[in-house]
Amino acid sequence: MAFRPASYGNFEPLNQPAKDYTQETPLPNLLQSPETSSNNAAPVAKFTVVFAPTGTLEVNP
Repeated sequence: MAFRPASYGNFEPLNQPAKDYTQETPLPNLLQSPETSSNNAAPVAKFTVVFAPTGTLEVNP
């Protein structure tokens, strides 16, 4: 599976720490990219992503 940066169009912090630390992740910058401003608004997949303080990234379908 290949990951294409900025290939998503939305994210939602699910708890207060996620809201507090959103700016410390790349997510806000990716939402402002040209790749996400197209008219392809239909969702393809939904993932839960956890950015841990230790630097670990966890993705769950």
